[in-house]
Amino acid sequence: MLREATPHHTTPQDTSDSEGARRSDLGRAQQTPPLSAGGPPFFGRVLTATGAAPHPPPPYELLAGAPPALALSAPESSPVLSSMAKLTPWQLLATGLFIFFFQSVLLQNQVGNNCLNLCGKNASCKNVSGNYSCSCQRDFWRKSNKEKTFKNISENDCISCKRYPKEENCKEGYKLCAGDTEKCCVDTTCKSEQCGKHGMCKRDCADSYCECKPGFYLPKGGSEFKNVSEDNCEDIDECKRNVSTCGPKGSCINTEGDYYCKCKPGYGKSPKDDRKLCRDINECNENHCDETAHCINYEGSYSCYCPPGYFQYSNAVQENKTKIKCKEFNYPIPSWNNCSDKQSFLCNITTQLENLFGSPPNVSSQMDSKRHLWETLDKLDNLLNLMEAENKQQTHQVATKIMELMEARLRMFAFSLPNGTTTIKPKAGTKLVMEIRTAENTGQGLAQLWLEETQMKVSWEAASKKGEGPSVVGLLSYEDLGSILTGAHVEGSDWEEIVKSKQATSKPNYKVLSKVASAFVGHNETTALSNPVTFSFNHPEPESNVVKVICAFWKPTETGGNWSQEGCERLNISTANRTYCRCNHLTSFAVLMAFYDVEDWGLSIITKIGLVVSLICLFFSILTFLFCRAIQGIRTTIHLHLCLALFAADVIFLCAGISSNTGACVVVAGLLHYLFLCVFCWMLLEGVQLYLMVVQVFNTHSLKHWHIFLVGYGLPAVLVGISAAINSKGYSRKNCWLSRERGFLWSFLGPVSFIIMVNAVVFLITVWRLSEKFADINPDMTKLKKQRVLTITAIAQLCILGITWIFGLFQFSNQTLVMSYLFTIFNSLQGLFIFLLHCVLKKQVRDDYYRWLCQSRHGKTQSSDKYSEFSSTSGSNTLRSPKTLKESGI
Repeated sequence: MLREATPHHTTPQDTSDSEGARRSDLGRAQQTPPLSAGGPPFFGRVLTATGAAPHPPPPYELLAGAPPALALSAPESSPVLSSMAKLTPWQLLATGLFIFFFQSVLLQNQVGNNCLNLCGKNASCKNVSGNYSCSCQRDFWRKSNKEKTFKNISENDCISCKRYPKEENCKEGYKLCAGDTEKCCVDTTCKSEQCGKHGMCKRDCADSYCECKPGFYLPKGGSEFKNVSEDNCEDIDECKRNVSTCGPKGSCINTEGDYYCKCKPGYGKSPKDDRKLCRDINECNENHCDETAHCINYEGSYSCYCPPGYFQYSNAVQENKTKIKCKEFNYPIPSWNNCSDKQSFLCNITTQLENLFGSPPNVSSQMDSKRHLWETLDKLDNLLNLMEAENKQQTHQVATKIMELMEARLRMFAFSLPNGTTTIKPKAGTKLVMEIRTAENTGQGLAQLWLEETQMKVSWEAASKKGEGPSVVGLLSYEDLGSILTGAHVEGSDWEEIVKSKQATSKPNYKVLSKVASAFVGHNETTALSNPVTFSFNHPEPESNVVKVICAFWKPTETGGNWSQEGCERLNISTANRTYCRCNHLTSFAVLMAFYDVEDWGLSIITKIGLVVSLICLFFSILTFLFCRAIQGIRTTIHLHLCLALFAADVIFLCAGISSNTGACVVVAGLLHYLFLCVFCWMLLEGVQLYLMVVQVFNTHSLKHWHIFLVGYGLPAVLVGISAAINSKGYSRKNCWLSRERGFLWSFLGPVSFIIMVNAVVFLITVWRLSEKFADINPDMTKLKKQRVLTITAIAQLCILGITWIFGLFQFSNQTLVMSYLFTIFNSLQGLFIFLLHCVLKKQVRDDYYRWLCQSRHGKTQSSDKYSEFSSTSGSNTLRSPKTLKESGI
């Protein structure tokens, strides 16, 4: 609480003593500003009885605990005191506390600021509670006693201690100066062991002290210590002190005495940024992409891409660089713009070629390259399948372009494949094998490539060319290209000899005996190789009518292409089923089988006349089975549908021989496949019905109509559907029948052979049972008559059961010409035999014929014939009832 102070009276002695001391002290600190300088007019001033503000006491007196007298004496007219007199006791108490606190803060700041100037030059002041102390700075000591500490500025005589004049002996920590034995210099050697592993020993005149190395600190605080027993330096964990020290794109990792920032991929530390912050790296400035690719940088990463017109064939990482490599892709697709009806195939094929070759492949690894090759070969096979039914000249034109594009594309793909041999071998389809070597590993040896049926040998010298990248040798074996290229012109000396040779009633022809194989290397200068290339082809053994086996290659022309022998020869080491060829250039090769088409006019005439006669007879047989009431029954229904199926098959067969449309030939082959299977299924039903009638005597059940229709028409449809689904290319476009390739012909021969075997067994059983029962059926019949009746019955059943088709199974070569004649005679006249034996020789049918022709109204004639005499006889119950026997015709 503030109050007015009474005047303080002092003696002259006290005054003089205190005044002298005060003046002495004030003289030393005359630069120190007054305590209340710049402060408010009341707070912090020491007021005398007269109201004047005396000089403040020295700061060290304040620190020593000698507070000045606070004598608040002011005239009665003072506005401050007048206002304070009006305050309540609580207000005065709060005001006093505030004044005390504020003055203490000012006093402390004043003392702390003045401490810096209390010890003088080359000295440091240390503030302590209620006082201060002085000491010389590092590498300084007092001149008078070579000590460090002193009381106040009056004792400050600090000088450098690095060297001093020698007295007797140099002090501890000193040694004689080099070159000046009259002076002692500080010994810079220091015992680092006393400071520990992470401390540094330093000299301070005769004394030594320890400091922590950068990145370490003293757990007890401070910056220096005497030895490890006093304190020890520990690592500063900068990552914990500041978790964001590396920024959002990096992670801080603390190390002993330091730390470092581990940046995320795509980020790094700039050499100009000592804060170790992670920043985006512009990888494009560091040439991370291959020279053939373009680079684009973005935050945290980058990407390499191929420019337009190039394709990517490698994406390997080498030396921390993504080696995306690009290769120019420039293979123009031919365009046939004339989209008339005759040229529609060329227009459609352009779209297919665009899908296959139009866009560059997107491959980034060797696995992608192999996968893309598999897809390319699969698309190629689908494209070749579309070409088989088209015009030959157009298909030759398209096939030539396809072979050129495939070779160019495979050369390009070689850059994306690994060194060594790469083989693409689907179970069914076009196959590929390629071998790639670097220029250093090429050597002078032979490159040997094997596929299942083709082999090639070529020197690496011929396959290599400077500046063309790796050395590449490839062999592509097409699955179905041989049938497409059949019919093209052949040029060469061997073929000319065949054409000039005179062969009666024949013309020269050829067949592509082997697979068509395209051979290529890494460059396209292959028209004249320095070393010849050797091929070997596995193929079926030629037939006996083959004149010559020719090694030929496909030669592109403006209108398409043709086969040529130029530059190729067949080697003498060739065998019947393997041909060796040697050529001095590379393209697409194959083995041609030259022969003469020898047409047997006898068979042709028999076939055509027999089919015409059979069609007429089948027509009358169908009318007979439809309108003759006397023979109606389940067996007659089977006869009727057998004739209908056989009639339709014969008509289509004759029409197929007249037409030359190869596209319709496939449809004709499918219809003939179905109709002839229907014929044999109805023959099977004939045999089953005959067995039930002759053998199963006491079985009153017979075939139902829905049974026979399901077997007669449904079963063939199922067999044809399964066959077409398994091998849709099995229907030949050449002869409008089933192809022998891949065993497709057995989709017809298999069911036919089974039905013929079943019916042959039924035929033998029937004849045997009939021969046993002749005596029971008609005891009065003579032996000769029995033999004639049995022979006629057997012939009738042979024709109706189709057993004569067995001759067709033994037609293998020209040596089986007799079988061919028998097969042609019996089966072309099958309709005639059915009409004679199942219509004309039946009494009931003859009666109906007579009634239809003569319009007779008399009853049924009781006459008999050699065949019906046996069939109409009743009287024995050993077989069937008379009605059943009449229906059966037995």
